[in-house]
Amino acid sequence: DSELWSAMSHFVRWFRFAVLLAAFVTASPAFAQEKSRDLATFLSGHLTAVGQFQNYHDGSTRGVQVDIHGAPVGNAFKLVEDTVYSDGEKQHRVWRISKVAEGRYVGQRADLIGEANVVAHGNRIEITYRAHVPTKDGKTHDLNFMETFVFTQSGTADYQLHVSLLFVPVGDAHLTVRKRPG
Repeated sequence: DSELWSAMSHFVRWFRFAVLLAAFVTASPAFAQEKSRDLATFLSGHLTAVGQFQNYHDGSTRGVQVDIHGAPVGNAFKLVEDTVYSDGEKQHRVWRISKVAEGRYVGQRADLIGEANVVAHGNRIEITYRAHVPTKDGKTHDLNFMETFVFTQSGTADYQLHVSLLFVPVGDAHLTVRKRPG
């Protein structure tokens, strides 16, 4: 019985802390300012992302570093991503993103099956798509991706990636994205 009360007490303290933290973050001027920005505003210029990718198939975890350059091109937006994994693997991807409505975009990339759906709302940007992904053994798999950017402060976003094959999770990534000055 005392263990239950101790656990409940700990949960209540943690919950209060979480609520106070959420209230502080959402009330901060940086958070409010970032919420009003659109996709092109945040992704323009030079950004870096650092974090880890976890592969559920083999249980491995790899460090990830991404160098991102974004710029308007006519009525669209070009995003160039150069990714380096801790095991030496490198990837180069070029996105073309077009606005189709307020807070809604479509993205194109050479390896996509169809277009990516991009939705920006509040302090979040969500990108969903399906892509051809080659493996080291020469095979190609069609995987589903869901990327989420959550603005945590001015010039910074928390990035989460969920990868699945049909409905089976294949891997996840968590990175911190920062806008570089100038």
